[in-house]
Amino acid sequence: MKSIVLCDNGKPDKVLPLCEKHNFGIEMQAFFDTNDMESTEARIASYKGILPKNIEKYLHAPCWDLCLGSANKKIVEVTRFYFDYAYDIAEKLGCSGIVVHHGYVPNTSHPPAWIKRAVAFWQDFFVSHPGNVKMFMENLTERTADMFPEIVDICQTERLAVNLDIGHAHFSGLPVLDWIKQFNRRIKYVHLHQNGGTSDEHLGLRKGTMKIVDVLNALEEHAPEAVWALECSLDDMEDSIALLSEYGFME
Repeated sequence: MKSIVLCDNGKPDKVLPLCEKHNFGIEMQAFFDTNDMESTEARIASYKGILPKNIEKYLHAPCWDLCLGSANKKIVEVTRFYFDYAYDIAEKLGCSGIVVHHGYVPNTSHPPAWIKRAVAFWQDFFVSHPGNVKMFMENLTERTADMFPEIVDICQTERLAVNLDIGHAHFSGLPVLDWIKQFNRRIKYVHLHQNGGTSDEHLGLRKGTMKIVDVLNALEEHAPEAVWALECSLDDMEDSIALLSEYGFME
């Protein structure tokens, strides 16, 4: 069976019944806010108190205004601080991987220089964190799929891979199928949700304008090892699960 997880939007009590019903994992998103660290230990304890044994767990790292390849060393230091923070949480909760926002904004930095700084960031990060937790870089506002493959290939570690967010890809201007083909087996984690092609709406899989079955079939072909994480609105979660079941993607 394909590994599928549900993104909880910081509300694990809403998705855990579905996780248990379908034997899905969970992506914990209650720690994404860089301004909310005072209650971290309480939130960790809360998750530990309600998570079923043996559930597959992933974490979404803090993401506001961070940039791992910035030319500003202070920004890189702050980014590293929050990634270290996320890694500590992930270890305490027994997570297999962490989703991170890379922070690159198109046309604000020379791509080759940004890539070089990003590689140095990751190489140092993995030396400092010799465990087994994987890091998944999520595509955001970039318009092409050119940057991630080079970073992943240069770093040459199974612990760094791509989180393809198909919703973000859908309004990038580059067809989602092209993103999948270019990232290919570097994709180890996928955020699944829909939109109308112009903004980040996080709709259910039956909504929006993406040809979702074609996209899912392409993911099966080009990234067969990827974990699928449903990141649609909580109201659309059950219907999106039903779609995956109807088309045989849960077998």
